[in-house]
Amino acid sequence: MQSEVTSFKTSDNLNLEILSFSAIENPEKVLLIIHGHGDYAGRYVHVAEHFATKNINSAILTLRGHGNSEGKRGHASSMEQLLLDVEYFVRKVRRNNIDAKLYLYGHSMGGNIVLNYLLKDQSNEIEGAIITSPWIKLVFQPAKWKVMAGNIMADIIPSFSESSGLDASEISTLPDEVKKYKEDQLIHDKISARLFKVITKGGETILSRSEKFHHPVFIAHGLADKITDAFASKKLADSNSLFSWHGYEGNKHEIQNDVAKEQLLQDIEEWLKDK
Repeated sequence: MQSEVTSFKTSDNLNLEILSFSAIENPEKVLLIIHGHGDYAGRYVHVAEHFATKNINSAILTLRGHGNSEGKRGHASSMEQLLLDVEYFVRKVRRNNIDAKLYLYGHSMGGNIVLNYLLKDQSNEIEGAIITSPWIKLVFQPAKWKVMAGNIMADIIPSFSESSGLDASEISTLPDEVKKYKEDQLIHDKISARLFKVITKGGETILSRSEKFHHPVFIAHGLADKITDAFASKKLADSNSLFSWHGYEGNKHEIQNDVAKEQLLQDIEEWLKDK
């Protein structure tokens, strides 16, 4: 397996990093992975390595304001900008994989972005999507006054950022995974008022337009997740016959780093076989 770090310029001239893993030269299928808030591409290497053993190549995007990509930490000006970043990512991967089937894979906030991309995508470029623990709704909603104040800040000072307040112990039931997360210097907990508003609105759009999706989607959620709402994911999965629901008992937010990791990857692998 070969790995490569590349980048591309966004429409507003930022460099965004891509970490690519190639098992074979002309793959039948390629996964385009998009991480969650505060995260970055390097934490999905084990996912890419698993699929490389199945001759499925992967490209992992580090979003603006995350990891080694440029941009203010935890900030994006609009959903439209995020979706344009994804479009540039898809185009770059496609140029190197002319005949391959492309599948988007989004985790948490990345899942929200991928689902909104699918709602807007009317091309045949993407075959389907894998969504894990999507940020459609948060388990604990902020107080109404905080939401109102945040919405005001999003319009007045959109890049104003503060801590997300994420409890790192809730990412996994495995102590070693929590320890690695806490010690990783590329992970951050900053989120801007505008980005929070954009992703919240994105979740509302996903649920209100669920009948508009025309791609097959694998939806997975840890049923012990106290960060993003598994019930919202289940509601989404039940709303469209193209969606496939997979709930994982006893797993927290990062199923790919929890006790059901191997089961999750096997389930995705099985789902991909006839897609």
